[in-house]
Amino acid sequence: MRRTEISAPESLQSVAGKAQCSREFPSMNTAWREVLNMRRNTRMNTVIERTGFDPAQDADNGNRFLTGNGYMGVRGTIGEAGVQQMTAVNLAGIHHQKGQGWEEPLNAPNPLYVAVKGVSLPENADRLTSHRLALDIADGAFTRESTFKADAGEITIRQERFCAMERVHLLAQRVTITATHDSVVTIAFGVDENVWDIHGPHYEALTLTESDGVVALTGETDDHQRVCTALRCSCTDGEITHGGVRTAQIALRAGQPWQLDEVAAVYTTSDGDAPEASAMEAAENAPAYDALREEQRTAWAALWQKARVTIEGDARAEFAVNYSMYHLMSIAPRHRAALSVAARGLSGQTYKGAIFWDTEMFMLDFYLACMPEVARHCLEYRVQTLPGALDKAKSYGYAGAFYAWESVEGGKDACTDYNVTDVFTGRPMRTFFRDTQVHISAAVVYGLRKYTQYTGDDSLLQSGGARVVLECARFYMSLISKRILSDTYDLLDVMGPDEYHEHVKNNAYTNEMARMTLDYAVEVCRKYLPETDEAELMHFADAAKHLKHQAPDPKTGLIEQFDGYFKLENVLVPEVRSRLIDPREYWGGAYGVAAQTQVIKQADVIALLYMLGQYPADIIAANYDYYEPRTEHGSSLSACMYALCACAIGRPAAAYPLFLKSAEADIVGGGKQWAGLVYIGGTHPAAAGGAYMVLLYGFLGLRFEDGKPTLHPRLPEGWKKVQMQVHWQGKDWLLSAEEGQQA
Repeated sequence: MRRTEISAPESLQSVAGKAQCSREFPSMNTAWREVLNMRRNTRMNTVIERTGFDPAQDADNGNRFLTGNGYMGVRGTIGEAGVQQMTAVNLAGIHHQKGQGWEEPLNAPNPLYVAVKGVSLPENADRLTSHRLALDIADGAFTRESTFKADAGEITIRQERFCAMERVHLLAQRVTITATHDSVVTIAFGVDENVWDIHGPHYEALTLTESDGVVALTGETDDHQRVCTALRCSCTDGEITHGGVRTAQIALRAGQPWQLDEVAAVYTTSDGDAPEASAMEAAENAPAYDALREEQRTAWAALWQKARVTIEGDARAEFAVNYSMYHLMSIAPRHRAALSVAARGLSGQTYKGAIFWDTEMFMLDFYLACMPEVARHCLEYRVQTLPGALDKAKSYGYAGAFYAWESVEGGKDACTDYNVTDVFTGRPMRTFFRDTQVHISAAVVYGLRKYTQYTGDDSLLQSGGARVVLECARFYMSLISKRILSDTYDLLDVMGPDEYHEHVKNNAYTNEMARMTLDYAVEVCRKYLPETDEAELMHFADAAKHLKHQAPDPKTGLIEQFDGYFKLENVLVPEVRSRLIDPREYWGGAYGVAAQTQVIKQADVIALLYMLGQYPADIIAANYDYYEPRTEHGSSLSACMYALCACAIGRPAAAYPLFLKSAEADIVGGGKQWAGLVYIGGTHPAAAGGAYMVLLYGFLGLRFEDGKPTLHPRLPEGWKKVQMQVHWQGKDWLLSAEEGQQA
């Protein structure tokens, strides 16, 4: 196998085939890009756009054109959109539960509302002559431009907005209205009192405050959490007619743009005791729009300097992977320690805004390579929420730390007993995600181990991480069963990554992740917690040794996903799909169409083969060929695992469409948005992280050997050259591989 070695930063090389490292990185070029109508450009493509108006695309466009800064995310809807179009300013790290509904993150009152009477959508779609939505990932700016027929000509409305990356409480918008003729129009703009909630309404009351040209709307929940949105506008004509929305008449002169600049600030009681005062002060004192816009370009340029990927020969893949990284950077909690990233990012309240295993297993690699401080914040969140994990384990009668499957504030598990609604009866279905997906605690340990190995920084283990590892090991020890007449230990009544099969025994992935946790606990405790009883550590080692290993079959090389899996009905995905009566049916559970078959939701054994990396290529190939036709890929986490394994066995052509499936999850849209009758749509940051992993570890074949990174490239056909930067062991490394350098 050929190794492409990577030089140290201080020793730059330009030899073909050598990866380069540098303290500096070229600046980001900006150019327009059309998706679905690929316009080629000699510079880096950074713009995704859609033309034409289709109300059916509102949900996908909200995700596709999302802007954010880690503190908040603004869905990519147009100015006049409201609750029906799922408009939201979604906030990180603040949750509320309304009555018996699901706990979910709060949305702030939307300060970006703007509607022009007679030329708004969808009401006046029959007058529309052109409509364009665009997002420039180079600087996180969303643009909407619509032209309507008017009585004596045309009127064009343009909006540009962004969430400020450096001043995370701020968002800004510029609205320009241009008519081909003199006219007078009525415009409504300001803070919308209608807040989209899935399991709300969360605000018991909304309070309006005005002072020195700033309008603020504060929502308060029944447990006295407050969210304030304050808005400063360049136009203060007219009067406030509802909520924080002002209505005014404006005179348009032919061909002369009328401009409205808006700067808003959002603060909550998570930021301090007086969010109203903080928001109003921030809005009043914020820089003007143009100054914020320039500051935004500078901030994003610094981020792209560390993250940009170039792929010569494949503009589609190049844009897709950079778009994936844009989403990961937009939702990264740079501003606050001990804050993590939700499974749907900041795209709304689906999945309750909770932290899943997605963060450690699928997003962490990107943050380690490009934003190591964010990787640390995500893991600090797990350290800080250890008490919640201890409480959860205790509630089940277990020892140690059983982390929340859907973690919200304080580590509370927001996962309910009824996550799916039956499409036929309308009744909630009992699910066992929170009860039996015990691999979540191992995911936390996996993340801590990876952070320490990747960065060379063990301070996280010293400041609480080691205790987390120990308590996770204790959890598995209390869960493991020992057979009376055998030396084999079992993990009973579990659920692996494949959620279509419940209450299984000895899931291969879960057992190996538990074994990793036990082994790592021995190592960590002896170094960082020397007071730990040695007898307990010996018990850990004994359990790791005897826990059942789903060994590859000597003849076929196949690893059974769990005890009895191969006895289930042996059918493929198309056959099971043909049995659906309603396309929204949940495939798992007691009566799901896949439950008694070998068809699985997502990578399970295949995830094991990649994550723990201890299997030879022939075993990976045998299992890839067996499980892939039986995988529905009903989770956006699935395709990247198969792509990584395809690269590992020298099949980049097979990996490529799976890579694109991950990287383009939010470009293409239309993914699975329902679990029974429950809406689960939103962005897919884990898929974005998975695409990054495929590029870095799959196509480039990055490995860390002999104390330095090396490349083992397996580039897809047509890729001429790939170049990207990673941060490893305190240094920046410029990676480069060219066509013909296959491992």
